[in-house]
Amino acid sequence: MTVEIRPGPGGVDGGEPFPAVQAEMNRMRKLMPVMRLMRVLPDKANVMVMRKMMGFDNRDIAGNRVETTLISIPGPGGTVPARVYTPKGDDLPIMVFFHGGGWIGGSVGVVENICRSIADRAGHIVINVDYRLAPEHKFPAGLEDAYSAVEYAASRGRELGGDTSRLVVAGDSAGGNFATVCCLLAHQRGGPAISHQLLIYPGVDMSGAHQDEHGAEDGPPAPDFGDFMTRQYVDDQSSLSDPRCSPWLIEDPSFMPPATIITAEYCFLREQGEHYGDRLAASGVPTRTIRYNGLNHAFLDKIGVWPQAEACIDDMAEALTS
Repeated sequence: MTVEIRPGPGGVDGGEPFPAVQAEMNRMRKLMPVMRLMRVLPDKANVMVMRKMMGFDNRDIAGNRVETTLISIPGPGGTVPARVYTPKGDDLPIMVFFHGGGWIGGSVGVVENICRSIADRAGHIVINVDYRLAPEHKFPAGLEDAYSAVEYAASRGRELGGDTSRLVVAGDSAGGNFATVCCLLAHQRGGPAISHQLLIYPGVDMSGAHQDEHGAEDGPPAPDFGDFMTRQYVDDQSSLSDPRCSPWLIEDPSFMPPATIITAEYCFLREQGEHYGDRLAASGVPTRTIRYNGLNHAFLDKIGVWPQAEACIDDMAEALTS
């Protein structure tokens, strides 16, 4: 499968970050001595620190009216809060969106403007799901909340003004993991038909197959946040080889719905995201993978601030409506 590449400062060949990305990398390098001190902190304290680090100030770029409604979705551990963004129109496709944050952090607020912009430009009703987080709620709690939202969208979507025959799952980073795993669960459980999956720099392998990959932004390892996050997410490390944790390990993904996968040149998850796209395509799943050169992980959090984030929203809208 050919990866579509959006040029950065180094063109399609890459090798040069945008100035704002380079400044962010430089800030992270300066913080490395402080981050190394996190090794001696208890996990609970590190979780709180990392939650505060997640997210970025951004702006609403929706050019048309998008209404916001708060709903509660019945879930296995109680009600699951969610925000629904509804643009003008009738019988619109429905997207269920899961925020990122390494399964331990992030929030519906961080991705609010991302979801609103997708609703506006792609003409989708978007459900932004506030699933439970680890380590307070270990695997598969958050995942089951996510799947409950998919079932809700399929069964109650018409009440929201949507077309339940056009049901999309989407998410960034850990949320991208949830999105594609919800496709697996729907297949295994005879659940809702999903028409498309939009995976934004997704984490699809926690089993260790891609443990040696590094984005150019990584710098010296301090500490191993990947290992730290998986330790918070699962009680038993053997669960990391469960396809519900690592969908990369699905034996035959040919049942999967068409996919659009977004990656970034300086993202530590780029390799596994693009390899997952290769696997889906090789299994006969219509798959489109787009890499954004010069950018790093979570660049969409800068929606309304970095013009490249807005360009990515346009690319996603085009993929969803073509």
